[in-house]
Amino acid sequence: MNKKLLKLLTISGMFFLVASVSACGGKKEPVDPGVDPGGGGGGGGDPVNPPTPQGTKVEISFWHTFGQTIVDNLELQIDQFEKAIKKNENVDITVNLVSNSNYATIHENISKGLNTGNIPNLAVAYPDHVADYLLAEGDTPGKYVVDIDDYILNKEYGLGTEEYLGDVKGDSLDDFVPAYLDGTNKFTREGRFTFPYMKSTESMMYNYPEVVKVLAHYKPEFKGAKNKIVEYMNNLDWNEFMNLCRETLKYKDEINPTTFQYPAFYDSDGNLIISQMFQAGVGYSSIREKDGHKAGYIEFAEGENRTKAEKIVKDLRSWYQEGLFVTKGLFSTYSSTTFKNKECIFTIGSTGGSGYSITNDFEIGVCKVPSLVGDNPTYVNQGAELCIMRNPKLSDTANELQSLYAWKLLKFLTNTETNTDICLLGSEGYLPVRYSCYETALFLDHLNSGETQAEISKCVIDEIAGRYYNTDVFPGSAELRTQTGGILTLSLAAKSEDEISGIFDTGINNAIGKMV
Repeated sequence: MNKKLLKLLTISGMFFLVASVSACGGKKEPVDPGVDPGGGGGGGGDPVNPPTPQGTKVEISFWHTFGQTIVDNLELQIDQFEKAIKKNENVDITVNLVSNSNYATIHENISKGLNTGNIPNLAVAYPDHVADYLLAEGDTPGKYVVDIDDYILNKEYGLGTEEYLGDVKGDSLDDFVPAYLDGTNKFTREGRFTFPYMKSTESMMYNYPEVVKVLAHYKPEFKGAKNKIVEYMNNLDWNEFMNLCRETLKYKDEINPTTFQYPAFYDSDGNLIISQMFQAGVGYSSIREKDGHKAGYIEFAEGENRTKAEKIVKDLRSWYQEGLFVTKGLFSTYSSTTFKNKECIFTIGSTGGSGYSITNDFEIGVCKVPSLVGDNPTYVNQGAELCIMRNPKLSDTANELQSLYAWKLLKFLTNTETNTDICLLGSEGYLPVRYSCYETALFLDHLNSGETQAEISKCVIDEIAGRYYNTDVFPGSAELRTQTGGILTLSLAAKSEDEISGIFDTGINNAIGKMV
């Protein structure tokens, strides 16, 4: 295995995500699995001793945010799962896929459905969102969100116990990338409440022929030396990147004078400011004791961190005012079409959606995102995670049965073969979550394909190499992230720097209002 891949797979990280993946569809009411529905179940249940389901008909719902390409492949995998359960357990299992248009929508729909029982058994979720579901449990832990550790270590149906679901004998969490597991149990309540499914980070794609044109003026010593150009791009810090964008403006008429708008386009305002804060050593957030319980704390609300954070934003505003880059918060749409139309020559966004920026009209280069501080390149770790949920309107017996099969589905979807398939054949650039996935013939063929998405995977493995930042998760952390991105958007558009301090105050106060 590539030594740098091993490095990627051993460094802790955390998961943020900004890009919303479009899908379509509505919601379905949760289905009683055919076991005594009884009254509303409390929290907990006993996953150590689940009911014997043989001969039972079980329906579980899986709410997601995926686009049609992923859904098409996911439906084939679910069909395999249902057949495996029927053959080996004599249980008629039906998985109902329910589309939600994006992460904000699925968060809103689940939050509204907690008290009514209109919630899924398995759901795509950010850890930030799950923190809100945990808060809603009040003094009844396990009322809505299942502690996945209860299943992982179970001797009867934990990891490595069911080969027909793709388990390998002796399978354990050791096969999962630590950077992707980190954050699944960093809540204010003890337990593991999410599980990695498909992972991504950010990378920069660039129009190679146009970059060559600019460098012919800016770095004439690179002429005809592609290896030097690639090395230069992979080692840019943010300040040098802004210099390169400045040079691009000088020669924009050589690129596409009728459509060119900005040299660079950043798809996530939140990722931009938070990443640069981490790269500069500016505190972002943490969990502290508050009034006898654990709660979120904003590290950059005041003091030295506040001063440094405001400077980062002021510098970004200055570069924006020069016309060197633009963000989605100001442009309202993602940069994929802009990039393909040569309206910009650099696009920074999620590797999980990189396929939307790929074109055959010109050669595309790939590199890591230029870091604000060259010797501290740290990057967002994001992607789809899953959580298992209990329905408060069903009995403990019904919940235990549905949660058990939601776990079995989760386990099947994250086995080596299934997870590699969905990431490489069904997604637009996500990476699998296990060590063993990276050793499969399918993944190795992918790396050797010469395609742009293969170059993106190599960039993540060889250049980003697991350097991810990590934050704790707490009620209100999702709002803090939203407000932090909003601080940058509003500051970039501000008429003067004098407005920035007030923009910070408003954003921070809005976030504090959602923190418990």
